[in-house]
Amino acid sequence: MTFKTAYKVLLVLFLFLFITQMGCSRKKKKTNRLQKFESELWIQDKNGCTGERMILKNQLLSLKHNMRGFKSSEIESYLGKPDAQELYTRSQRYYIYFMEPGPKCDNAKENPQALFVRFSAIGVANEFTIKPL
Repeated sequence: MTFKTAYKVLLVLFLFLFITQMGCSRKKKKTNRLQKFESELWIQDKNGCTGERMILKNQLLSLKHNMRGFKSSEIESYLGKPDAQELYTRSQRYYIYFMEPGPKCDNAKENPQALFVRFSAIGVANEFTIKPL
């Protein structure tokens, strides 16, 4: 093999590895996915006591498909610590966020609406449901 041929083979190999690495290392940008959501208002309305979360309900519903695949720490960065947690089968769990005044509020409702975020066994959000508690 001549020097010129070996050089071409190495160049092709390098380009192949470079393109492969670029394709494998691309990550989705999660930081801008929820830029329209008013996280601060949501987080400040702990247990849904002030009713701000109900005002944000439509914003949340329009963005919930963007939150699929988030880890629990990412969900907490947007929605704050959950008002309640529930363990489910096969190491799954639910984060519960009250959208209407929950049981810890002075003006608690009997069956308040709540956002249920289900996490898989590996800690990835895969379902968002709003329903009465």
